Amino acid sequence: MTLRRSASALYSINIFYQVDVVVFCEGGEPLSYDQAISRSHSDGTLDSLYWETIIDCYDFQKKYHIKSVGSKGTLVRIAEDVRDLNIESISICMDSDYERIQATNYDGPRVAWTMGYSWENDVVSPPVLENILSMLMGAGTQGIAARRDLQERVSKLEQELQRWTEIDISLCARGKCGIFDREKPLAAIDMSDPPRARQAALTQRLAAAGYQRKPRKVVSVRSGDVGIVCFGKLISRALYHSIVAILRSVVATLRLDYELFMRIAISETIKAAKAKKLPDFLDHIQSQREAFV
Repeated sequence: MTLRRSASALYSINIFYQVDVVVFCEGGEPLSYDQAISRSHSDGTLDSLYWETIIDCYDFQKKYHIKSVGSKGTLVRIAEDVRDLNIESISICMDSDYERIQATNYDGPRVAWTMGYSWENDVVSPPVLENILSMLMGAGTQGIAARRDLQERVSKLEQELQRWTEIDISLCARGKCGIFDREKPLAAIDMSDPPRARQAALTQRLAAAGYQRKPRKVVSVRSGDVGIVCFGKLISRALYHSIVAILRSVVATLRLDYELFMRIAISETIKAAKAKKLPDFLDHIQSQREAFV
């Protein structure tokens, strides 16, 4: 094994940050390997906040620094060096994308994965969204009606996206561009009230990929699982707009930006998990514990 000079920097990067463990995650601008392990670049992304919150759940007596590198390819290279060099002062956090449900994810030590497609999916589950509505609207008649409205919106959106999620998985598995535009997550969504899938636009995108019919199915997805399996930024942004629409039906002047909404969702998800209201998510984060020891 030849030790690259850049890889050797991994041994001491935790000393620079004066922590026990440096945690690399996605989010922010895409960085090359050398940029990622350099001792510059600011952090503070939503991705880093999510993983910091997860690590806090373990109550380890260690200090951590979370660093976003914005590129899964870079994370995989770091993970390979951590494995080959047996480095115990670095952890790597990755979005599952479609890799875990296809059992094609990178399997190495000190690597943690999201439960859903990405961390966004993990924090916008229906129980969490209902908690956010209750927090902002109270538990009175309006709050009850709002939660019922949300349940209907989520159910309809999941039903409409179920087929397209299976198609997206199939296209990605074949190395093609997915049916969902990764650069413009809401391109697949008609942002009328409530948000709905843009069936015609998605059909055109499928035809542009060379299919008159859908490609052979790789994975079956139940409509009730769409929220956890589907492209995360699409799901989180569509549900954010649903929440805002419901709130504005009561308070027309209400303002709630996406980043604040997601920060609240992260906090409420952890609260719900600790209260054992999200058993699957709680089991998952406990299964990732060893990556941070």
